[in-house]
Amino acid sequence: MANYQALAANPISFVDGNQKQQEIPLSAITFGPNGVDASAWPNYSANQAVIDGLLKQMVAQGLVAPGTQNAATPSLTITATEAGQTGNATTVTFSNPSQAAGTVDVKVSANEVYPGLTLATIADALGTSAAEANGLVFLKSNNNKPPQSFTGNISAGPDFDCLVPETGGDPAGAFTLEAANPTSDADAQAINIVVAPDPSPANTFTLTASWTKTVAGVNLATLENIASNPFAMLVTFSGAAGGPLPAAGTVTLLGGAGATSSPAVAAKATVFSS
Repeated sequence: MANYQALAANPISFVDGNQKQQEIPLSAITFGPNGVDASAWPNYSANQAVIDGLLKQMVAQGLVAPGTQNAATPSLTITATEAGQTGNATTVTFSNPSQAAGTVDVKVSANEVYPGLTLATIADALGTSAAEANGLVFLKSNNNKPPQSFTGNISAGPDFDCLVPETGGDPAGAFTLEAANPTSDADAQAINIVVAPDPSPANTFTLTASWTKTVAGVNLATLENIASNPFAMLVTFSGAAGGPLPAAGTVTLLGGAGATSSPAVAAKATVFSS
């Protein structure tokens, strides 16, 4: 029996053991010789009992059924380099796959938004060291003075930092941010910082850290090798050696969670072939 793509009205949503909403895309659900299967979804193993029971019930009710189209073959699993919720802000876009050349264009982007910050809360929001960072940057130093509106990039090494100006013009600035995982000068300097004072409540501001990189004509072996992966600052790639190229499209990493009673979890996404 061949594997067939599942059909349903919507992606499959459920609440996991940590009372967090999860969503399984239909592209990750197939029907094969053993029935319905969602093991291609990156968070399946952590939620297997719940997912298997839910899908069994939905199949019995006719809410999920096998289609007539052969299921796509998983091409790559993408995992955030750093565990935690901020990996959920990462998207990966594939375009121009060439089976003949064995290459595909790849763009990786992250857009981390921290609203309603104060000088007292910015340390907890960003972390104060590379090891404790919650995203692209951490708080290197805090001058405890309100920031003015600012847009700028991380500086070159060896510091890889960004001094955010203070409203009153203090040359020491409001605070300094540093790149959490600078794999190269070029990658670190591509981190863009935007600080905008909020209209209300008073003395709060929104900080956005973003990063985008595009590489044309890359092969899977390059992506899957940690030493040559051009996006190692944000994500790693894994898949079967010599596997099929991913189909054109954009995926968003999901499932990243901070440490609670269990270790932090890295966000992931599965990419299927065309």
